[in-house]
Amino acid sequence: MLFLRRIVADDRLKYGIFVLGLLLPLPAAASMVFCNRTQAPLEAALGYREDDKWLSEGWWQIEPGQCARVYGKPFSQRFYFYYATALTAPSKDKPPFIWSGKYEFCTDAKAFRIEGDENCEAHGHITRGFQQIDLGTNTRDYTLDFKDSGH
Repeated sequence: MLFLRRIVADDRLKYGIFVLGLLLPLPAAASMVFCNRTQAPLEAALGYREDDKWLSEGWWQIEPGQCARVYGKPFSQRFYFYYATALTAPSKDKPPFIWSGKYEFCTDAKAFRIEGDENCEAHGHITRGFQQIDLGTNTRDYTLDFKDSGH
């Protein structure tokens, strides 16, 4: 009988630990989020290094006041890169705003995920200059706000 009581007590302990595990919050996955704080819809692209290769992907179409999660894995690099363009002009006499920089990545006219950052045109892609994001070290989440005045 003592043996049976010990088994029941062990099962209750295991059940209690299981229930406690369900109640504790799980750590959230790391993420990079792009938020559109402008008055115009925009489309954005992300560039980064992963497993010794350069990758670029896009287009996330983000409406004014909305955000899009563009990267949902733990950050493995200090630097990430972005490019974005407003889809409408702020006024008739001004062109749509573009967030670009000096770091070249391949993009496409439609949704894309491209390995490599060289000879874009030779592979049927478009070279665009991306801006750099410096995450520093131990960054878990990052939000980039696009604003009418630029980033």
